[in-house]
Amino acid sequence: MKRRKFIAMAGIGTGLLILPPALYIASPALRKHAVMLIREELYYLKLDTAGVEQYVNDYFSSSSNNVITNLRWKAFYYLGIKAEKSNQIFELIKFYLLSTDFFIHKMDESKLVSYLGLYSPYKSPVPNPYSFVLYPAD
Repeated sequence: MKRRKFIAMAGIGTGLLILPPALYIASPALRKHAVMLIREELYYLKLDTAGVEQYVNDYFSSSSNNVITNLRWKAFYYLGIKAEKSNQIFELIKFYLLSTDFFIHKMDESKLVSYLGLYSPYKSPVPNPYSFVLYPAD
C-alpha cells in the first residue's frame, strides 16, 4: 500500500468515526425538536406555547428516556421524517390533542388550545373525543 492511499484511507476512517458523534451533538435538543414538530403539524390551531412545552416535558418524563430513544428522535430530525411516516411522531401529536381542551371546546379551531394534563385513558381530563356531544353541529 502506498503512503498516499494509506493517508487517504486513514482520513476517511477518522471522518467516519467523528461524524456520527458530531451530528448527535450538533442536533437540537430532543424536547425542542418535539415542540417544533407539534407546532408544524398543528399550524392551523392557536397553541399555547407554554402548554406545548409543558406537554413535551411531561411526555418525555413519563416515557423511558434512554440513548436509543434519543438516537431515534435525532434520526427523525436529520431525515426530516414527519407524522405521516412515523408512528411515534403521530402518537406524540395525537396524545397532545387528547391532553388539551381542544375536544372540550368542540374542536373549535378559533379558540386557544390549552394543555390540561397528560392524557391517560383511565383518569383523563378529556371526555371521550368520539362522543357525538363534542362534534360541531352540521
